[in-house]
Amino acid sequence: MNTSSASTTLTDFKLAIYRVVLSAGFLLFLSGVLAIPSYYETTTLWYKTGVDKIMLIGGHYLGLLGFILLYLQIIISARGHFLDQVFGPAQLLRLHRLNGLLLLLIAAAHILLVLIPEGLANLPLGKKFWPELVGAALFVCIVLLAGSSHFRQKINLPYNVWKSFHRPAGYLALLLVTVHVLFVSESFEQTIPRIFVLGLFTLTVLWTVSVKARAGRKMRNSSK
Repeated sequence: MNTSSASTTLTDFKLAIYRVVLSAGFLLFLSGVLAIPSYYETTTLWYKTGVDKIMLIGGHYLGLLGFILLYLQIIISARGHFLDQVFGPAQLLRLHRLNGLLLLLIAAAHILLVLIPEGLANLPLGKKFWPELVGAALFVCIVLLAGSSHFRQKINLPYNVWKSFHRPAGYLALLLVTVHVLFVSESFEQTIPRIFVLGLFTLTVLWTVSVKARAGRKMRNSSK
């Protein structure tokens, strides 16, 4: 084996290790987030029994899963040099598309599992239920993001028009899901869960801004 092939093999091995570590870290992080309702239970579950309670619990867990997947979606879309090196741009793009469709399905299932036990007569409408209305706006945003991406070519939507809408709508979805989670559930009225969500939001924003700033500097330097 020559030096070049040995170096390539070593690099590939290191990248594989990075992928395993990042994937395992994400799953561990996700497990921790999904454990929050167990430690900080919401009182809405106290008044439900049987199938209704099971559906509500499932809806809460799917909501948290969707929350994390939306954050993951923003991080993937920002990419950055490190993620590009570890996973490759093509793989990140495929993951971004798949995660978007999965996010849409989870969001729809979350809404159904939360609303069905309450019945149509008790739909959360009015100023009192503004966090739920934020969630409704978030779902519309997710539908538009996923739908416009999946059917862009079929509806002849120009790429520049789609891109000018897609990125700001993604950032809006990030803000909406953060507000929704912070105020819709009693679990996140507690200090530790609230600090966690605000910290995650801050870190994600800082990551995105730093990646975009670095990409902007790189483009300006290459144009000189």
